[in-house]
Amino acid sequence: METTMGARWGMPAFGLLMGAVLFAASAVGGQPWVGLGMFAVMAIYSAVLLVFGGRSETVAVLRGQPADERLASFNLAATAVAGFVAILVALGGFLWQIANGQSGSDFALVAASAGIGYVVALLWFRWRG
Repeated sequence: METTMGARWGMPAFGLLMGAVLFAASAVGGQPWVGLGMFAVMAIYSAVLLVFGGRSETVAVLRGQPADERLASFNLAATAVAGFVAILVALGGFLWQIANGQSGSDFALVAASAGIGYVVALLWFRWRG
């Protein structure tokens, strides 16, 4: 029962915690209303995970509880697509900034982190497998 309860509340609690962190960072930066909006988005996400988590396999995957290997493979594929999109945005942002005479260093840092993370993970899995 404890494992089920922890699994059910884990991701929604993390969502609320992240909402609070986003709000705090935004408030410190002088934009508390923006932070309140970000907290609201995370609170709605957490509520969806709680309300629909037991009824929907998709929401269960979002909550970190895939029911079977098929859903776990969907989660893995979706994570890979999201990473690919993030890398494309980082590279595109870098190119856009350097084409407009800016340094592009913020985007370069994200793109380099993704590339290094990929190589390290590939080597790790190759070594472990």
